[in-house]
Amino acid sequence: MLFEAVNQLIAYDERQRMVPRDRGLLATLVDSARARDPADHSTLRALGVGLLVLGEYGDAIHCLSRALDLADTTGRRIAASLNLADAHRYAGDAAASETLCRAMLTLARNEAPEMVCFPLQHLGKTLADLGRTEEAREVLQEALALRTAEGDPELIARSRAALRSLDAATTGGDPAP
Repeated sequence: MLFEAVNQLIAYDERQRMVPRDRGLLATLVDSARARDPADHSTLRALGVGLLVLGEYGDAIHCLSRALDLADTTGRRIAASLNLADAHRYAGDAAASETLCRAMLTLARNEAPEMVCFPLQHLGKTLADLGRTEEAREVLQEALALRTAEGDPELIARSRAALRSLDAATTGGDPAP
């Protein structure tokens, strides 16, 4: 599946932003998917994330908006919206990102409590980009607590990394490993 292939080609930088592991391979995968002119939610979302990671923010926003329009479950709506929030944040529009993250946090709290940690994590990163570090720390700590309760080591590690990145940004140092 395209989304798994894209995810395999994503790493995270010191600011916990997605970056390509292999830019050439990701670009080839994205170009191939784009040439097929996808019209389904999953392919559009994967393509949008690939474009985001490659820095093609306008195209990423377009694909992710289309994926969101096709989202037929609460989970898909939340996932596509958070990817779209990242695209806005990476493109420099943290205000749009915050609006999407907060809307998805409300939706998750009301309809998909098992997903609350995801909008919290994205909101925390957005707040950090906005320089609202104490609010970001509170939100990221809530995400970490939920993820710790769930016991998913990868998600726990991501929340811890986001908190370390926030600490490094506020102290001017490098994030601790």
